[in-house]
Amino acid sequence: MKTDGIYVIVAVKNQEDKIEGFLRTMLFKILYGREDYFKNVIIADLESTDHTKEIVKTLSKDYDVLKVTSWKECKEVMDNVDEN
Repeated sequence: MKTDGIYVIVAVKNQEDKIEGFLRTMLFKILYGREDYFKNVIIADLESTDHTKEIVKTLSKDYDVLKVTSWKECKEVMDNVDEN
């Protein structure tokens, strides 16, 4: 994961009915024409018991900036980002 740039972190839990539409809309609105600014859109799954994480993993194949992780892994990554 890149250590510079703008990060967007979205925490989700059990949103299989809404997550795809939300992410596609969000990615289009914030990324269109601004790909250089946004380095990663991190989806931190809060232990969903439905298919939320699988849906997001499938979407991440279409969008390079989309990263899927657990909340614990997300916190560890953010704790280790350089503060330059």
